[in-house]
Amino acid sequence: MPGGYRADSRDTPAKDRDQAQDTFDTIGELSRETVMPPRTAAALYKAAAKIPGVTVDSDAADAAGRHGIGVAHDHTRTGERTAWIFDSTTLEYLGERSYLIRDTSMSKKGTLIHVSAVLERAVVDTLREEPSTTT
Repeated sequence: MPGGYRADSRDTPAKDRDQAQDTFDTIGELSRETVMPPRTAAALYKAAAKIPGVTVDSDAADAAGRHGIGVAHDHTRTGERTAWIFDSTTLEYLGERSYLIRDTSMSKKGTLIHVSAVLERAVVDTLREEPSTTT
């Protein structure tokens, strides 16, 4: 994409949008950006696994090398596969991995384009405040 800009579904007219992709993206944003009770996180994982076109990998790894269950979806318009990785016991969100599923203007098929790992989550009182090390 020009200037490093990556379009997302919000840039696509409603008539051309893929409901399964939009649902997958929304669940991903919630999993990445929200501190939630474990049962809620597990419910999101289970809902994501039911989206048409989603595949489940019983052994996926996040950027920290932790293994868990991968829930993946192919974004056919951009040529990317995104997999969220969840702890196989608690279903807690661990991170994600995205790579190209076809040659694109960005790079060749199989190229890793994003990988992450959530190592700590906490609720703080102000922006940029460091979580307390005591309980």
